[in-house]
Amino acid sequence: MFKVVIIDDEQSAREVLSLQLARCCKQLELIGVADGVETGVTLITEKQPDVVLLDIHLSDGTGFDLLRKLDQIRFKLIFVTAYDHYALKAIKFSALDYLLKPIDPDEFDRAMKKALSTLESENQNLKLNAFFNNFKYISQEARKIVLHTASSIYLINVGDIVRCQADNNQTMFYLSNGDQLLAPKTLKEFDDLLSGFQFMRVHKSHLININYIERFDKLNKFLLVLKDKSIVPISVRRKDELLEKINKL
Repeated sequence: MFKVVIIDDEQSAREVLSLQLARCCKQLELIGVADGVETGVTLITEKQPDVVLLDIHLSDGTGFDLLRKLDQIRFKLIFVTAYDHYALKAIKFSALDYLLKPIDPDEFDRAMKKALSTLESENQNLKLNAFFNNFKYISQEARKIVLHTASSIYLINVGDIVRCQADNNQTMFYLSNGDQLLAPKTLKEFDDLLSGFQFMRVHKSHLININYIERFDKLNKFLLVLKDKSIVPISVRRKDELLEKINKL
């Protein structure tokens, strides 16, 4: 049996999460609830839970304030929040788990099953370090992304990503130092995540960092040469958009 605590400033939200937990997961036991930073720190310190469902906005601060008061994160963390574009972007970059309010039962079930399957293997401290960095800095150069591979978890500067290429339902990352990392997510997921950070989907199988463009091959108008000397095809419908971006660099 794994121990769970809920930290949320809304009583109705605590009740919903408690009911969902009782409904879906026999391996998870609710051992306490709290409504704020101080009460939450006390609860976690005393109970040593395996999973924490943590609201971002609490009665006396934020969930981030609570996390900063803990020396080590020895539990699986799942943020629970109403939609907050800036916070969610930082959470996604850091590969942390979250649930949006109002709670969808199917999403709750998926989050709990994932928590159970990764309790022993995930490095929450690495992910939280990335999150705090991402929440503080909005620029591409300072942003960091957490990438899972089959054997490791990597913390990568977004500005060091040259390009990404689809590999069936996985994505190969090509970095400026020559490293290659295969992440078990689709290119579309990373396209959604990196959009707005100088990345562009130039082909159904290729996502590039436009800062690494070396030249647009005029002899073959559908090929792009990057600074690492890789050659990337361009789809016909993306050519004009790409040229517009190049002209703005």
